[in-house]
Amino acid sequence: MCLRKLRYPVPCLILCFAGGLLALAQTAPVPGATGAMNAPAPSPPPLTITEVGLKAAAAYSQANRGQAMLVMREGKVVFEQYDSGGSPDRRQMLASGSKSFVGLAAVAAVEDKILKLDDRVSEVIPEWNADPAKSRITYRHLLTLTSGLTAGERGAATRAPSWRAIADKPMLGKPGRQFEYGAYPLNTFAYALERKLKTETFEAYLKRRILAPIGITAEWRFRCDDGHPQVGGGAFVTARDWAKFGEFVRRGGTVDGRQIVSPALLAECFQGTPQNPAYGLTWWLKKSVSPEIVRSIPLLAGEWGEVANSPWLPGDLVAACGAGKQRLYVVPSLQLVIVRQGALSQSFSDLPFLQLLFRPPGASGVVTEAAAAPASPSRRSGGRRGRRAPFGRL
Repeated sequence: MCLRKLRYPVPCLILCFAGGLLALAQTAPVPGATGAMNAPAPSPPPLTITEVGLKAAAAYSQANRGQAMLVMREGKVVFEQYDSGGSPDRRQMLASGSKSFVGLAAVAAVEDKILKLDDRVSEVIPEWNADPAKSRITYRHLLTLTSGLTAGERGAATRAPSWRAIADKPMLGKPGRQFEYGAYPLNTFAYALERKLKTETFEAYLKRRILAPIGITAEWRFRCDDGHPQVGGGAFVTARDWAKFGEFVRRGGTVDGRQIVSPALLAECFQGTPQNPAYGLTWWLKKSVSPEIVRSIPLLAGEWGEVANSPWLPGDLVAACGAGKQRLYVVPSLQLVIVRQGALSQSFSDLPFLQLLFRPPGASGVVTEAAAAPASPSRRSGGRRGRRAPFGRL
């Protein structure tokens, strides 16, 4: 028989299972108490940003070779800091953070009736029709990195083969059956879209359709052997411009009240796949992932899986992520856009950074709006700070 001592002598019903290993007691409310003894614990306070959190996250970023941190709330800059050679005018390598531009170009092309995500790519790369596997690859497969194509090769970030040579790489899997991270599928998508455009390059289309309306510049310093941009990792962008891009996404594809991309189509970027629920059309997502999938995908096992499965981070958090810990976090429910850029570093980690930002020890003083403040030199590495609030491997 199972026994459980109660603080108060109230009747209880005890159910025993498995030889008394598990007991469940039903108790009456404690006299004078506001609720039952088994009332759920109070919910944690809603997430927000504070002076303490901003300073703690910035210090963590700086200590891990961070060069820029910028936070926007409700479209206004509430924090901006530069260290270790960073500056407002410096275009920083985004590495794989460049991929998110391709996703936006893709949904714009759908809106412009240039292609459909689930159409087969072989319609514009007819050489693929001779390959039973390649002939079944869709544009969505390329953008979600589930095509089965060779995903990438060591050293290909800064110098990649021509787009045509990348498209000719062998299949290493089956369309829609696995997730394999790399730049080659996205360069193949750009190759296919340029063929569909006929009279306009992918680079020109992206600029005309997305970047110019937002008012930002992406410099493609890493290019493929044929001169085309290495769209999976070759863009260099300032922190301010990357934040503007994030704000465009947060506002559902609008700029100054103008709808640049349909919200419904933009939402396609944030739909995961069974092969990796935490990756959409070129964007990382805060979506729960099973332990089996986490173990099978190195980038989930190494870091993003902690974010994807975090019980406290907002479910609508999405991110563009690049090597050296380049980060663009967008959280629509909190009206936040967060940029972090830095020198090549593997010591920075997403979850500690976000924990310090949203849940620092001794947090107080919610940030509401930035005020212009004169730039002041940083104390470390000759860096500099821009406008700040007055209070202060992927």
